[in-house]
Amino acid sequence: MTTISVVSNTMSSPRVARSQPADRVRVALRRGREHRRWRARVADLLEATALLTLVLVVVQFFLGGGSHALLDGSAGDRLVGVGRIVGLVAMNLLLLQLLLAARVPWVDRAYGMDRALKAHRVLGRITVPLVIVHIGAIVLGYAVRDGSGGFGGAVSQFLTLVTGGDDLLMATVATVLLVVIAVTSVSIARRRLSYEWWHAVHLTAYAAVILAVPHELSIGSDFTASSWATAYWWALFIVVAASVLWWRLLLPVLRSLRHDLRVAKVVHESDDVWSVTVQGRALSHLPVKAGQFLNWRFVTPGLFLAAHPWSVSRRPDGHTLRITVRGLGDHSAALAHLRRGTRVLVEGPYGAFTTESRTRRRVLLIAAGIGVTPVRAILEELVVERHAAAGDVTVLYRANDASQMPLVDEIARLAHTGGHDLVPLLGPPANGSWLPPAGDGTGEGKGKGRREMVRSDAERLRALVPDVARHEVYLCGPGPWMDLVRKGLHQAGVPEKHIHDERFSW
Repeated sequence: MTTISVVSNTMSSPRVARSQPADRVRVALRRGREHRRWRARVADLLEATALLTLVLVVVQFFLGGGSHALLDGSAGDRLVGVGRIVGLVAMNLLLLQLLLAARVPWVDRAYGMDRALKAHRVLGRITVPLVIVHIGAIVLGYAVRDGSGGFGGAVSQFLTLVTGGDDLLMATVATVLLVVIAVTSVSIARRRLSYEWWHAVHLTAYAAVILAVPHELSIGSDFTASSWATAYWWALFIVVAASVLWWRLLLPVLRSLRHDLRVAKVVHESDDVWSVTVQGRALSHLPVKAGQFLNWRFVTPGLFLAAHPWSVSRRPDGHTLRITVRGLGDHSAALAHLRRGTRVLVEGPYGAFTTESRTRRRVLLIAAGIGVTPVRAILEELVVERHAAAGDVTVLYRANDASQMPLVDEIARLAHTGGHDLVPLLGPPANGSWLPPAGDGTGEGKGKGRREMVRSDAERLRALVPDVARHEVYLCGPGPWMDLVRKGLHQAGVPEKHIHDERFSW
């Protein structure tokens, strides 16, 4: 097996250590504490606002006579009442879903885009069943009220409702679209779909909301039962529509036109990894930080129709941006053939995987596979901005063998320049562990006997990184691998609030 030696620079670069201004580190940590407080306040505000909207919807329903239908009405009236209130809650949740996916910067900075989209998916699993309950309860309620019970009566009522007006027909189509989106969001379905197809299907969520609006705002509906209810729903629709249009469409277009991004060069890093460097105008005004990602769209046949999330693999310097991509599919592999001068459109930047929330002096960077790209950018920021003293940063780079370690030479040079440590972890993973067997490729455990081979991940972490529990940790790699790393970090005593990751699952 090919191995890479541990690069340790703590004692070998005294000149670098003396040149580190301690006040830069203190300022960075103070800003991190302030940013953590800001995130907590904004998160509390956003969650309280979301909860308040649900309370308002329920209160509006009861003030509009809903209590009579639920408490004093017949069995049919009660079913219809349940359908009505469930429909209101479902639409409110659906609009909150779209707001989470609108890439609003305050949401992104408070939670991180991956966690915002996770909440978006959780709400989707609640919303679609609620929509089905809304339709089913109303259909059954009408059937019971009319005395046409049974399956045949329910079907008859459903057909009568669907054909009762264009708004009801459009609402039915909207429901079908939401069900399709829910089905394609199930893990087994996502694995069978390409990112491009999955993304196209999920764009129909906007069409579903638009199709449902005429039914919801029709005269006599619960959405227009009072002047303040009408004002509330119009305001919510406008806020969501404006957020989606501005943050997902208009701002990305304006930024792309302003900065006029173009491909400058494509570099073949390894067998299936390429780096694409782009240049443009006034890039110092593009607010991208090391560790963040953008949605990249290359204006060339075969690549234009889909945007893909890729992290910058180099600290933004105000002149160029770089991404490093592994050829995992037709789209990413096609980047190898990009021509110089190809126009690039971007959305973003996104993600909270930055040093903004760092509050600890020592930093542990952990990467596997192509997840090394944001980690490499963060390391460069710490070195170039001198936000870490010599010896305070440790990089653990995990791979099955040395050929699967893109950008490792760049990371080694940065570690040497800053006086930091790079520890490559090479070899197939041990069973149930994110680490290779002890003594495989790192020098860890060599000559220490058989007992070394059965140490827990937490024990081995403490051996690799002394005082690991006092580090700020950043990790990026495959999802299941990161789950194992987080488990080991927790067992080693690292608090959850000091562990940062970015997940690109869709």
